[in-house]
Amino acid sequence: MRLFMRLACAAFLAFALAGAARAADPVFPRGSSVGLVPPPGMAESGSFAGFEDRAKSAVMLVVEMPPEAYAQIEAGFTAEGLARKGITLKSSAPFPVAGGRGIFLVATQATGPAHVRQWVLLAGTDQATALITLQAPIEPEAFTEDEVKAAFATLAFRSPQDQMAALPFAIADLSGFRLVRTMGGSAAILTDAATPADAQDKPLVMVAIAPGAPRDDERRQFAMRSLSGVPGVKDMKLERAEPLRISGQPGFEVMATAVDAGTGTPVKVVQWLRFGPTAHIRMVAVTPQAAFTDIYGRLRALRDSIDVR
Repeated sequence: MRLFMRLACAAFLAFALAGAARAADPVFPRGSSVGLVPPPGMAESGSFAGFEDRAKSAVMLVVEMPPEAYAQIEAGFTAEGLARKGITLKSSAPFPVAGGRGIFLVATQATGPAHVRQWVLLAGTDQATALITLQAPIEPEAFTEDEVKAAFATLAFRSPQDQMAALPFAIADLSGFRLVRTMGGSAAILTDAATPADAQDKPLVMVAIAPGAPRDDERRQFAMRSLSGVPGVKDMKLERAEPLRISGQPGFEVMATAVDAGTGTPVKVVQWLRFGPTAHIRMVAVTPQAAFTDIYGRLRALRDSIDVR
């Protein structure tokens, strides 16, 4: 992973500003693995991933992305690039992030007749990228820059263990797989690779829980529709699609061959759905065809160990 140099003086400043805020525990909105202690008066929003202070018309958005997104976003953080989006850059500086790198921006933007100030933190580690945007009216002043920096300095990334513990399901047997990241508080991405850099040609597994429990006669159609949304593959050819019991509950299995859209490698795709009264658990695995026979038993063991909390 590409690393960003941090300035010692900025680290000292952030530490001094964050002293009071660190006394509180970071809040992780809506199951996100990225959290912080919000500025005074802000509380977690019930309608989006972030925080808000309606009395001040202030909102803070928390967006979590893969680690490789950092460089792409950083490239657009220029005065010219932001101006194309109607944003005027006021200042930009490195910001200390534990175990990673960060950039702190101050900008303004006209939203209709109103003018708002934006404070932005782009933070990245080898596990994730976080984009935190705090927006509030310029007049009256909602927060001082010191208050914003103090809040941003409390940024925290959940450990893989804590991310897994926050999911609405548990996986008792990871079968040698490890967590890459969670998504939306309801899905887990797992890999057979030892490190993120080795993941490209290794089996990848997604486990998620979602609302929806189709009738018996609708399950095949539901499963095929779900399979069509598997990203990163092309030229998919169906091998098998049939109902089965999974952990004592009705389920559906689909197997197919495909080609990795990025590398052209032949892959095997297997999808299992387990249906409950009002929701379903979905597990999708994409693995190189040459490795599928050896890894199939591990995939089944992982599948059978999933349980709703």
